Amino acid sequence: MEQRDEQAEDQRGHGVRQPRHVADGDTAAAGRGSEGLFSRSFIGLLITQFLGAMNDNMFRWLIVPIGKERWGEDSAALVLSLGAVMLVLPFLLWAAPAGWLADRFAKHRVIFGCKALEIICMAAGVGAILSGNVYIMLAVLFCMGSQSALFGPSKYGSIPEIVRADRIAAANGLVGMTTIAAIVAGTVLGGLLYDWTKPLGQSHWWLSAAALVGTAAAGTATALLIRPLRAANEHRAFVWNFARETWRDLRGLFRLRPLFWAAVGSAMFWSVAGLFQLNADRFAADPLQLKERADVGWVLAAPVVGLGLGNLLAGLVSRRRIEMGIVPLAALGMAFNCAALYFVPAGDGTLSSTAFRLSAVWLFLLGLSAGAYDVPLLAFLQYRSPIRLRGGILAVTSMLAFTGTIAASGVFWLLNGVLALSAAAIFLLSAVGTAAVAAASCRWLLRELVRFLFQCLCVLIYRVRVEGLEHLPARGGVLLVSNHVTWIDGPMLVLHVPRRIRMVAYADYFDRWWLRWLGYLAEIIPIRPGRRQIVEAIRLARETLRQGCAVGVFAEGGITRDGQLQPFQPGFLAMVGDSGAPIVPVYLDGLWGSIFSNEGGRFFWKLPRRWRYPVTVRFGPAIVGPTDPEQVRAAVLALAGGSARVE
Repeated sequence: MEQRDEQAEDQRGHGVRQPRHVADGDTAAAGRGSEGLFSRSFIGLLITQFLGAMNDNMFRWLIVPIGKERWGEDSAALVLSLGAVMLVLPFLLWAAPAGWLADRFAKHRVIFGCKALEIICMAAGVGAILSGNVYIMLAVLFCMGSQSALFGPSKYGSIPEIVRADRIAAANGLVGMTTIAAIVAGTVLGGLLYDWTKPLGQSHWWLSAAALVGTAAAGTATALLIRPLRAANEHRAFVWNFARETWRDLRGLFRLRPLFWAAVGSAMFWSVAGLFQLNADRFAADPLQLKERADVGWVLAAPVVGLGLGNLLAGLVSRRRIEMGIVPLAALGMAFNCAALYFVPAGDGTLSSTAFRLSAVWLFLLGLSAGAYDVPLLAFLQYRSPIRLRGGILAVTSMLAFTGTIAASGVFWLLNGVLALSAAAIFLLSAVGTAAVAAASCRWLLRELVRFLFQCLCVLIYRVRVEGLEHLPARGGVLLVSNHVTWIDGPMLVLHVPRRIRMVAYADYFDRWWLRWLGYLAEIIPIRPGRRQIVEAIRLARETLRQGCAVGVFAEGGITRDGQLQPFQPGFLAMVGDSGAPIVPVYLDGLWGSIFSNEGGRFFWKLPRRWRYPVTVRFGPAIVGPTDPEQVRAAVLALAGGSARVE
């Protein structure tokens, strides 16, 4: 039953709220995390991945200027390109073995093994610098990229195995923010190491050795903080034909259509990021007219800061669930800010010019939107990937992302080198492409987008506290029976029940076209007048419960006109029928007197008593097999503390 519910949600592309059934039925093996963001394991993972990303970039930006010095300034572009390729290419080549490792072995062991390999790579890197051979240095950089490629699926796949379901998005936000910080720190430290060890990195070379090997050793030590995890698929065979195995994983991802589109959406993010990185220098030169390299650095810093804050913001917003509704809004933000850069006027080469200030604002907001865009997609991929296939899916997702980065290089060459378009025009074309993605995501995630907008509106108007959530089953059919005080009780339950829930509602409430549209998006179970229609609604509610979904009903049969809890109609007992679903009583406290209640004989035309109206949503212990509606009514009434008035 629960599997059918999950498949139905996959088809609709719903966001994730709480753990669902897994095929093998073993919760521990299924990798359902139970820890918070401050647990030892997650902190260990966070520090480990930070040190790894910093070391990659520190070594890269140490050997790139050494390569320029060795090969001459005329080869600067070649060294820069080779440095980027050596880090990116392994993600394309080793997608299959990376996915196999993450599925076949416990992820904490893979992480530790990759960090131990990093120590060896960094020791070899120091030897390569002392040898003075740029090719050997690039080969070591390729090895570093390889260990990062092998590390990635286990890193991301371990997040849902460590943290609770309602913390996955926030965890990804923190990982994204610390990764950006690591890249910046590694870039700066790599440049400093080059300055301290000139010429050719061989003066005071022990500084580089201490920094590179020491960082790798520290990352290996922090990997030990991650608690033991269980292997997802111990029987997965190793296939030497990497291309065929990658194609198999890619086909498996395509069959899970919502996951496939999430992976494509994430690849779009990396494509835009890659195009921006290549276009930034051009934009700084024209229209901003910046000449000093330090000034150009500020152009790059603005979106990086925004990206880190966007990661953090998306994580904070996604507190109880993976907020997929953020994705279309963030994509629209990316498109708008790319278009705004086209209209930046010509600068005068100074940081005080209007052109630079406008650019800094748009670039910061572009980074903010991009950071908020990618976090829910990654969290969705991690959580909804079948546990036995998660490593392979995350590996091919990384492959698609870096393929997008490489494709962005080709697009930039075409637009800039062949068509000779300006940097501003390239940003405008990026805006058009991103707007198309935003439009597609709005259609795919329409329910999630509307739900998220309602959530934002609710936060502005109400201050909601949720109590007794532990009484709500994490999965399986459950009927929620609540008191009915206002017109917004249904949305209030939908927004604060951490599961997908279908509300039973009178069809007459949705007679206008826009209300019918909202009812369709909310997947309400409509009740129409007439015995036949009522029986059909009860049958549909019972079938929904059998499929493992949550159903919500207001058993009073209408909104209270005096604040008193009215007698319960017995129809909700027929909805449970032989489904075996428990009933969870719910009490909405504090809504009587709000503008949508009938206090004073008016539902709407009155001023609110206070702004951000305090409301409490209380869940009571589940009731199994009740035979009398009064038994359930008494349980709802008990949640009010014995008072029948909703105050």
